[in-house]
Amino acid sequence: MRSVTIGGDAYLGETVAVELAAGPYPLSLRVGHSSRPAPGKSNEDCYAIVTPAQERAAATRGSAIAIADGVSRSGAGRFASEITVSTLLRDFYATPEQWNVPLAVDRVLRSINDWLLAANSHHTELEGAVSTLSLLLFKGRQYHLVHVGDTRVYRRRGAAFKQFTRDHTWPRRDMRHVLKRAVGLDTYLVADYSEGELRAGDAFLMVSDGVWEVLGEAALRKIVEQGGDPQQIADELTQRSVRHQAQYMGRNDATAILAAVSKPNPQSDDGVLDPT
Repeated sequence: MRSVTIGGDAYLGETVAVELAAGPYPLSLRVGHSSRPAPGKSNEDCYAIVTPAQERAAATRGSAIAIADGVSRSGAGRFASEITVSTLLRDFYATPEQWNVPLAVDRVLRSINDWLLAANSHHTELEGAVSTLSLLLFKGRQYHLVHVGDTRVYRRRGAAFKQFTRDHTWPRRDMRHVLKRAVGLDTYLVADYSEGELRAGDAFLMVSDGVWEVLGEAALRKIVEQGGDPQQIADELTQRSVRHQAQYMGRNDATAILAAVSKPNPQSDDGVLDPT
């Protein structure tokens, strides 16, 4: 499988396009993606996009987008996030075809979780490397969402802009950055799962905390609603986030992915959302 896995430096992508559903009511997907490290450090975020162009099985099992944010006291967060993303997307497409999405993802995630726990136990220099994860799988006219940690997924549908994920952090202001659920954190991993129907005009925004916490939900919504090419929007989000880092107490890397669902042609004037 040849996926779009990002290295440790700033990465500005190119729009990825894929047909989701054919027939009398076809749907297509256009994905913009961008990742930038916080000033003076390596990028511990990781993401990947898999379509039938990279993985033949994606034609029947769905196109996937995964985003992860690695965390470690020693700076080994990139190790955890890249292992999580690359292994999940490689092994998911190798699971038996009769397994449904929740079963397949659960089996693979548990295996990755066990592997990271063992790695942390045997290699103390990793200092507890763990990773968040948000996965969107687009299959026909359906989406599947799997989530653990504090990366976020939002959906814009019409005038509504809604956070689809819940932050798995402790509900105390002084512990708001401390993960209570993550890949590699505990022996038993529980991930949130949801699914739903896709509509032309839907736009899914996937962001690491270096974007959503730095800019705030109101700014995210405004940038998405202003329209434009998905790639331009993703680039703008990460660029603004890094620029604001000097005014922000943390030093979080910034990753943004915008997946816009549309009718194949013609597109709407703003290039992002088709009329429903």
